[in-house]
Amino acid sequence: MILAKVVGRIVSNQKSVELTGSKLLLVQKIDRHEKLREDVHVAIDRVGAGSGDVVLVGEWSVPESRNIYQDNMSIIAIVEKIQNDE
Repeated sequence: MILAKVVGRIVSNQKSVELTGSKLLLVQKIDRHEKLREDVHVAIDRVGAGSGDVVLVGEWSVPESRNIYQDNMSIIAIVEKIQNDE
């Protein structure tokens, strides 16, 4: 799982049946101090996140080649607070 910030969204007029009712959001990984890192990724929103939200993203690979989502990122939580115990 990774911490990320929602930095945009994908608007599509057609998408796979499996994604009906789901939003596709652009997320960018962040460090524990909320500094943006690395590239922007697309994640399936499962919790109703919005622009600027800090989120927890689960990422995994699906071994079956017939599955249309080989590399999947899914937003699974909206983060309220990051507590740094330094």
